[in-house]
Amino acid sequence: MQIRESLLSLAQPISQFRVHPKNVRQGDIGAIAESLKAHGQYRPIVVQRSTNQILAGNHTFQAAKSLGWNEIAATYVDCDDDQAVRILLADNRTNDLASYDDSALIDLLKELSASDAGLEKTLYSGNDLDDLIKSLEFDTGSADSVTYSQATKIPQYEIVGEEPVTTELFDTTKTDELLEAIRKTDMSDEIRNFLTTAATRHIVFNYQKIAEFYPHMSPEVQRLMEQSALVIIDIGDAIANGFAVFAKTISELRDSEDDE
Repeated sequence: MQIRESLLSLAQPISQFRVHPKNVRQGDIGAIAESLKAHGQYRPIVVQRSTNQILAGNHTFQAAKSLGWNEIAATYVDCDDDQAVRILLADNRTNDLASYDDSALIDLLKELSASDAGLEKTLYSGNDLDDLIKSLEFDTGSADSVTYSQATKIPQYEIVGEEPVTTELFDTTKTDELLEAIRKTDMSDEIRNFLTTAATRHIVFNYQKIAEFYPHMSPEVQRLMEQSALVIIDIGDAIANGFAVFAKTISELRDSEDDE
């Protein structure tokens, strides 16, 4: 997929355009290239007619070239060089001034992540979503006070479907390979025990499945899962159990401010 059909009438040879020499904005060309591969070009670049220098879409142009495109959709602006620079700066600045409604963004990403395609082709990852949720939990109330959320309120800790089987909760493929290699090697029992213990570090946990599994369990099993940090229900408990050192530092800073 390259230029969208609706833009084909605007397609021009890519070789005739030039990055504007006064574009000081640094874009993520790799991410833009991923978007172009996933969705094609869905808006044209903007070019100064007299110079063929790009006023908006410099990084889209560079990403398209990196993908080997021969054509790119473009529209032209008739302006002198002074106005061209002003358009260039204004276009970059409007992006700088934009912001997100983080709560609405989180809801939208959660909705997409629950679909069959997940977050594919959005340039967001599950880690990005986790980071957004964490940043929203530490919500600034006012200039003089900061409110911290101690208890997490995460919908996936409610029963939403069938109980996953335990084999879906973790993957021991890498650990099993290491254990087999350790078994075949001649070494002392002390070293073997050490390497065997270290191999368990490669167990991969499926936290989404674990979150679905958790509400089906008895209170006793749930408590053990919490103590193992397989789920985190309360940040205070996570600190007490040693699973949230950074949060503990924040907590200590907050307490020191209260004492002042």
